[in-house]
Amino acid sequence: MKTLSLKSLPAKMLAKKYLQIVKISWTNTLVYRLSFILWRLESIILFLGTYLFWLAVYHNSAQISSYNKTTMLTYIIGILILRNLVFSSRINQAAEDIASGGLNKYLVKPMEYFHWLIGIDLGDKIAQLFFLFFELIAIFLIFKPPFFIQTNIAYLIYFLISSSFSILIYFYLSLIISLTTFWYPEHNGWPQRFLFDTMIIFLSGGWFPLDILPLPIYRFLSLLPSTYLRFFPLKIYLGQLELKEIIKGLILMFLWIIILRRLTNFIWQKGLKTFTAVGI
Repeated sequence: MKTLSLKSLPAKMLAKKYLQIVKISWTNTLVYRLSFILWRLESIILFLGTYLFWLAVYHNSAQISSYNKTTMLTYIIGILILRNLVFSSRINQAAEDIASGGLNKYLVKPMEYFHWLIGIDLGDKIAQLFFLFFELIAIFLIFKPPFFIQTNIAYLIYFLISSSFSILIYFYLSLIISLTTFWYPEHNGWPQRFLFDTMIIFLSGGWFPLDILPLPIYRFLSLLPSTYLRFFPLKIYLGQLELKEIIKGLILMFLWIIILRRLTNFIWQKGLKTFTAVGI
């Protein structure tokens, strides 16, 4: 059986294969229009609910914790952007492939299944970000929200690095959830996925910045990988972290990537031993 580890391939060949998979993913996104439209609507509805809530809160308040109206609304808009960059994912395809037995056809192909997942995930993110661009234009034209623009190049670089790490952390977390379908194939992994998606919204700071919570709770959450999916990159963008805090956070993110990567490999290997390719 193939392992989940990356293998060395000629750069040209690997690039061509990725490009083809990205094109396939983009095409599939446009083919399944209803699913795509529902995802876009869900994203906008969640944003509007959170945005209007905090807009109302700041009607009578000038400052909440370390956030004024501008930084809080910037945080909420940032949540929308990172939701589409980090959380838009086709990794649930793995659960469907395992449950249906379709995984078997990928195991015998020249490209590893892991490469395939990266490709379709990248294609999905490109599609989501393309349409998000026009949605953001509409949001700024309609609501004219105050928005903090970070001009410090160092902070912007750290923000991009942390966002890249966030994508990897979510990729592995999501893949781990999908791989549990090896043992519970009856519902294509949807119960696990629903619970995971519900929890991750709160744990990643999807409704409010985590540091407005009581300090003991915030300190506990800061140890979890979920905190670094959206909250941490946005704290960097807002310039609310010192350099030592940023470096510490990036190191912790890197450690979580290693841990989750190895855990993914372990679950993959164990799951393949139980995989019968007969579907449900």
